[in-house]
Amino acid sequence: MPSERVQTLFRVVVVAAILSAFFQVTLGGVVRVTDSGLGCPDWPLCHGQIIPPFDTATLIEYSHRLSGSVLGLLVIATTALAWMRLRTNRLVWYTSVAALVLVIVAGILGGITVLTELAWQYRLLHLAIAEILIACLIVAAIAGWNPYSPEPHANSEQADSLKPLIIASLVGAFVLILSGSYMVGEGYGTSCATWPLCRGSLLPDGWAYTVHMGHRYIAAVVGIVILWTAWKAWASAAPHSPVRMAAASLGTAFAVQIVVGAFVIWNGFSADLKATHLSLATLVWIGLVSLTALIYSYRPASEFGTAVFRQKAT
Repeated sequence: MPSERVQTLFRVVVVAAILSAFFQVTLGGVVRVTDSGLGCPDWPLCHGQIIPPFDTATLIEYSHRLSGSVLGLLVIATTALAWMRLRTNRLVWYTSVAALVLVIVAGILGGITVLTELAWQYRLLHLAIAEILIACLIVAAIAGWNPYSPEPHANSEQADSLKPLIIASLVGAFVLILSGSYMVGEGYGTSCATWPLCRGSLLPDGWAYTVHMGHRYIAAVVGIVILWTAWKAWASAAPHSPVRMAAASLGTAFAVQIVVGAFVIWNGFSADLKATHLSLATLVWIGLVSLTALIYSYRPASEFGTAVFRQKAT
């Protein structure tokens, strides 16, 4: 197959894999908020069958498994195309292989989670693996999108000044997502039924309330860092640049996430809003990883000629 067609196919497949991974995490949130995790009490079959009974909980959990299978196939295709066309680009190749390893590990952890009757430790690890998998796919997509482009995404001084801030945002967002998963997994998600205070207090007594409020405090601190990062990146980037678009998307997604989080509590923890809240958390993660990859993808103009020569030589 001509190299240009392989390059185009890589773009299509890796984007499809990212969308599939986002859908998979979102559907996992639906499984959790509807208490459908044991809709299929066994693994890898469901009720001992390939085609399970048609009840609601079973269909939700089984759909989650099927979407995971689709994601696995797309990640395999992404890795194969990266080997065919972009294996000389180490970042694309390494992140594609990492995504392949992670999707296998995620599948195994999904089975362990079911067999341990939804032990929170495995659910937490399962989510962490899924978010890292998404990050690997995004980095592979951005690093391999256009290897011949001579247009940097930001100048070197701007990129260097943003790097510490964006890494802090990335680590903070990951901790925030996992703290929310821990809170829900331990059954503390509905402990504080008021917002922004909990039982009229900033520091309520009781472990369940402490964990819940701890998640809110983490969200407040991380939110300030993320919004400041998004603003700094947007203000320093050229108009219509990928960095500016990623920064605007990130800031908007986090602002919406805050509002939805409040409405989850104000509306009595409805399943629809809880699922939306979980989905938006992953959307914020996608925006943040994309911004990070764009900032770190900067190379001085003097390096582009060498990079293009190496790509064309292979």
